[in-house]
Amino acid sequence: MTQTQLKSKPADFLANYDTDGFAIQPEVFSAQERKDLIAAGCNLKDYKEGIFKPAMMPHRENPLFLGALKNPAIVDTMERILGGKVSGLQTEFFYCKPGTRGFSNHQDNFFVQAPMGAFGSAWVALTDTYKEKGGLIVYPGTQKEGLLPIQKLALSKDAGQDPNANNEETVVPPQYKPVNASVPAGASLYIHGHLVHGSNANATDEWRYVLLMTYVRKGEPFRAGKYAGRAEVDVYS
Repeated sequence: MTQTQLKSKPADFLANYDTDGFAIQPEVFSAQERKDLIAAGCNLKDYKEGIFKPAMMPHRENPLFLGALKNPAIVDTMERILGGKVSGLQTEFFYCKPGTRGFSNHQDNFFVQAPMGAFGSAWVALTDTYKEKGGLIVYPGTQKEGLLPIQKLALSKDAGQDPNANNEETVVPPQYKPVNASVPAGASLYIHGHLVHGSNANATDEWRYVLLMTYVRKGEPFRAGKYAGRAEVDVYS
């Protein structure tokens, strides 16, 4: 799937998204934009104090992240995916330093509790990501199952990983098989709210920088969450 196909063949792009639960749009952010976002991430308070867990809601601290949430290409794609005008809901900046454990299998809407089809995520790679470098693991088609059961985990804390990755994981029906999704720097991988996905550990000696941004169709209910503190953001102003 290419950006040209999204522009010239939106029906094909949406068909792929509907079938698989994800789609990749390349070249959403330029090299300079990626460089600036990484620099902004490395200027956040936790990072400067040597805390490398994902930074929650950086758009509330730095206008560069708010600008990213309002990226016209991403907002346009989200409107197509979610079927109407959208609000920004959450940003999260992932450092994924070398050796960071992967995120356990999960469905984003388990946390958000929005109606089916009303919520989605844009997972933007600020550096190249692939299996060995903390790349995503997706389970195509699982978005059609709705919310799946979860099982509790007893993992030790990982200082570089989101706390939610330690608590539980989605139980994936056996007919669905994992696929490693490589996402080049600057591309956005759009994730259906009910798609089961996780990530690999970062086994390289490089940091894997990613900006996650989530959106909800305007007027739809959602769960704010004690940890995330989600709130609607106007992405059109």
